Amino acid sequence: MTQLQDSSPRARPGVGPLTLVVSLLVLAGLGFLLREPLGDAWPDGCGERLEKLGGECVGVTDGSHVFMDELAEVSARIKEENRRVEKKPHVTIALMIPMASDHADVRKMILHEVQGAYIAQYRANNDPDESGDPPAIRMVLAHPGKTREEWRPVTEELARMAKSPEDNLRVVFGFDLSVQSTKDAIDDLTNNKGIPVVGGALTGGIGNPDIDHIRYKGFARVVPDNAEQADALALYDKKRDPKRAILVEDRREKDDYVRSLREAFERRLRGSPRDPLSFVSPGPDDESGLSAEFRRMTTNICATTPPVDTVYFAGRPVHLRQFVNALAVHRPCGDRDFTVVSGSGASTLYADEKLDWEALRGDTSTGRRQVVVQYTSVAHPDSWVSKKAPATGGSAGPVQKLRRCLEGKPPCAEAVPMGPADISDSRTISAHDSAWTAIRGIRIHAEGTDGLPSLRDIRNDWDGLQGVDKVEGASGWICLDGAGNPYNKAVAVVRLNPFEKKPQFVDLAWPRGAPPARDPRNTGACQIPRQR
Repeated sequence: MTQLQDSSPRARPGVGPLTLVVSLLVLAGLGFLLREPLGDAWPDGCGERLEKLGGECVGVTDGSHVFMDELAEVSARIKEENRRVEKKPHVTIALMIPMASDHADVRKMILHEVQGAYIAQYRANNDPDESGDPPAIRMVLAHPGKTREEWRPVTEELARMAKSPEDNLRVVFGFDLSVQSTKDAIDDLTNNKGIPVVGGALTGGIGNPDIDHIRYKGFARVVPDNAEQADALALYDKKRDPKRAILVEDRREKDDYVRSLREAFERRLRGSPRDPLSFVSPGPDDESGLSAEFRRMTTNICATTPPVDTVYFAGRPVHLRQFVNALAVHRPCGDRDFTVVSGSGASTLYADEKLDWEALRGDTSTGRRQVVVQYTSVAHPDSWVSKKAPATGGSAGPVQKLRRCLEGKPPCAEAVPMGPADISDSRTISAHDSAWTAIRGIRIHAEGTDGLPSLRDIRNDWDGLQGVDKVEGASGWICLDGAGNPYNKAVAVVRLNPFEKKPQFVDLAWPRGAPPARDPRNTGACQIPRQR
């Protein structure tokens, strides 16, 4: 009988266990330095175009890597769609937001944004009304870390993708929080790397003031900022008396959403005889140390003369929830109705499991009155299906199509499953519309050509998306001016319904006081008047 030769490492002369371990470590180190795409077998376990920083995988994925469990289904759909179109002439768009969080309500928000972006990609490639336009659309997910601070390696990777003929990255979109790291990343992408950017749910004044003051070359917005929303609310809600109102404001630094909302409400309350009540939050998602302070505030609010019935709140949603809970439960003037008014960040408040719905309702048996929470929103699914919807500024079709897609109905019959869906918080809609604007900005330069549009073509011509080429967003018309800003964009006025535990659409408001004028030639064009 022939004896089989032992070929294991221990049978080889000169190769012992220690030598083998050292060799493997050296090879692993070389793999890390060379950054060859080894998928999940990479030393850091993250995969191609990803690296481990601060204990999490940061970077760019085509859907192959799942940043958190909630994104598993929609990531698989994105990966499948990318594989389906990769052999066609295509461009890539990148959704850049944190793809993970330690907070349950933020994880829901992230899921909704990725779902909205994916539906835009899927429609662009498969909707019979859209898919005939070249080029095909790939989409990648760009994760700058939970705190958004690891944006530098992400923008470097996106810049490499913009130069790659395989990727043809053309637009980065998303960006959902108006903080310093967001501004820094947008500045790097637009001004340093020449990559066009479309902002998502950014309302904190990040953008270009006008065509003569361009801060971010090639940047476009799709939602009205806090100043525009406050203008729209003031023109809509003229009966609210500033002399019976007070401002509660967060004075934390380096948060443009909070700062711009505070400034907008200060303008609204110029007729108020009271100084604002201020607090300093520990962070946008950190609620520690404020409950007792808010309880004291409610006592002081009740003690004001003449009495206050309206509180304007300039702060993040988690702190708004703490404040309205304190006002509903602990205010000594429980026999008085209160309305708390806030900005678009409040769109996610209804999904906060700690919101005290019962306290907001009041109690007729004890004479305790209700607390009404009203806010402006960049979108609401009922905005264009109500009987009061105007004939211009938007239409029901896009949001109805988005809703059908979330349910896996035509034109998105093959787009599910993608995880639990909900469009009431506006995040699905705003992410969809920012992706849709990016796609329209790409395709308007590719129509009738066999080539792919350049970065320069797109970044220099966002104002091509006006007139008859406006973007038909699920949130309404997106009609971009020369600075990349949406002109007279619809603002939804929303109120929390504590009996049904959901946001209730109230009406549409307009930064210019009225919907866009109807084009007398019935072309459906949006018109932007001369602004210089």
